[in-house]
Amino acid sequence: MPVILDTELAGVFIHEAVGHAAEADHVLEGNSVLENRLNTQIASPLVTVCDDSSMHEYGYYPFDDEGSQSGKTVLIENGVLKNYLHNRESASKFGGTPHNARAQGYSMPVIRMSNTYVENGSTTFEEMKDEIKNGVYLIGSRGGQVNPGDGIFQFSAERGYMIENGELTTLLKDVSLSGSILEILKNVAAVGCDLKMRSGQCGKAGQLVPVSDGSPHVLVTNTLVGGTGC
Repeated sequence: MPVILDTELAGVFIHEAVGHAAEADHVLEGNSVLENRLNTQIASPLVTVCDDSSMHEYGYYPFDDEGSQSGKTVLIENGVLKNYLHNRESASKFGGTPHNARAQGYSMPVIRMSNTYVENGSTTFEEMKDEIKNGVYLIGSRGGQVNPGDGIFQFSAERGYMIENGELTTLLKDVSLSGSILEILKNVAAVGCDLKMRSGQCGKAGQLVPVSDGSPHVLVTNTLVGGTGC
């Protein structure tokens, strides 16, 4: 079934499902579905994902907590996995650039995201919707679960609507999206041109750091959606 993810849910998906799997410490521990996939096609050619600590959003910093200068890391470019997120140690092992060693207070720095987002495409929300005869529009995020090791996830949306012949119809409640990270990425059929960033806190290794995530609307085909009508 085709599904349109709104900007909030798509941003949360990219942060939780892609960003954490791209943290090089997870890769080195053998706990990432992205292990051994550098320079391979893991997503639709429409998908480009970046993490940019120099972007003036909530996750901004001029230098990370190992003293490396902030900067933009292209994680996925036109569907190809290009980089992981690094501290100095992992960068030396993979030949990457360190931008992402972060700590809360006086804790030891660990590899963290900063401002993670899907780059704009060229399709409007109305164009996505008009192409769907029978699908779902998912709005907002109520959290979810992701296993970065095997790539299986489930996210709950705040609400959803059936799309019938290009029109929003039945309101859906208790609606969720589940499946495989890599399958969702490969099944992206359109990327919107309305990127929105949102701020929050991300927890890892007992530490919270400020981050932002964002995305335009994204259309995905062949997805598993559950929910009930109102």
